[in-house]
Amino acid sequence: MTESFISTKDRIISTAIDIISESGLSNLTTKTISAKANLSEPLLYRFYGDVNELLVDVVSYYFRFDKGIRKTIQSKEGSYLEKIRAYVENYAIYYENYYTLSTLMLQYEELLHNPATRDMVEAGAQSRREYLTNLFREAKEAGEIKTELIAENLTDCVYGYIHAACLKRRFGVQKGAFGKEICLFVDHMIRLIKAEKNGGAL
Repeated sequence: MTESFISTKDRIISTAIDIISESGLSNLTTKTISAKANLSEPLLYRFYGDVNELLVDVVSYYFRFDKGIRKTIQSKEGSYLEKIRAYVENYAIYYENYYTLSTLMLQYEELLHNPATRDMVEAGAQSRREYLTNLFREAKEAGEIKTELIAENLTDCVYGYIHAACLKRRFGVQKGAFGKEICLFVDHMIRLIKAEKNGGAL
């Protein structure tokens, strides 16, 4: 991942994400960052006073495309179900291309215990959930889906599967492409809950 960046600051952020992915938050120190990025610690301190300052930028980087993705989905023509599929696909492809970044999803608990990142992680994760929940709610209100599950339950199904897929990839038991697997799950889910009057595949 590191090779994709040009600036020293981006290189530091990328290296931090790699370290978190490889060995967890507890191993993220100025020494491990400087060694992996081939930078001196004094140079590192020119950009960040401590690891917590760096973590703020790491979390910001993790959520950086959210507004753009939502704007794209909002401008998209079509049904709410198509918007749900497109929304999930955007993240599935993004995380398939950036494996180390997707592992931050598995670090939510630790990041929530860090005062420097707690509010950012909570706000970012909640914002993602609320957006998808609203799409499911609007799909139900528009008569596009028929199920006893409420919108929040449907969101839980999607995010639960994404987390499970991240863990499977982490454990090395992922058989197919990460993005394709998630999109296939959402396609199957939509077929199960889609109202008959809107029958047919997406």
